[in-house]
Amino acid sequence: MTLGVPRLKEIINVSKRPKTPSLTVFLKSEWQKDSEAAKAIQSILEHTTLFSVTTLTEIWYDPIQPPEAEKATVVEEDEEFVRAYYEMPDEEVDIAQVSPWLLRIELDREAMSDKNLSMEDITQRIAGEYGTSELHVICNDDNADKLIIRVRLVNDALDKSGEEYGDEDDHEFLKKLEVNLTLLFSSRVTPHFPLFVHPMLFFNFTTRRRCSPR
Repeated sequence: MTLGVPRLKEIINVSKRPKTPSLTVFLKSEWQKDSEAAKAIQSILEHTTLFSVTTLTEIWYDPIQPPEAEKATVVEEDEEFVRAYYEMPDEEVDIAQVSPWLLRIELDREAMSDKNLSMEDITQRIAGEYGTSELHVICNDDNADKLIIRVRLVNDALDKSGEEYGDEDDHEFLKKLEVNLTLLFSSRVTPHFPLFVHPMLFFNFTTRRRCSPR
């Protein structure tokens, strides 16, 4: 078992191949018998990527429609929340600058709950990584039947090399973004190894949060 300074270096440097791939956390006395507190701490500390809470990703050609259009989107199951958003957007949207290509991400509700994540947590993390001027991101709420995030590129008329942008460029770039986004991790977490939380050794919480009396 790795102990002492070598173990501290593994934790601080977030080693991808730690010699002892586990971590035990003991709660303070006031939380020692609180199983929910133990679960909350575990969800904060566990390494979480977008991939780990994603069910499906798709790329669609789905230009943003004006409010008076018969259909707000070609994805029928997104119609209600997409129309509601563009009727009263959270921010001013210049449709001419937003790509017609769409990256659609469907999240796993059970995994989101297990990680104690909300839709706002995910969208804020994306915004923090890429900026709101580069990506146009909308989502439905946490109570929707399916948890959906829709991501589009925000284009300038010209790219940095001065060449015209085309729809195919957006499509290819979205493929790369699709991979990068799924590797995006929650800013709340650091460990890259299984986490065990022991509130005074009364419960043993594994990464699946199944508990058993000690």
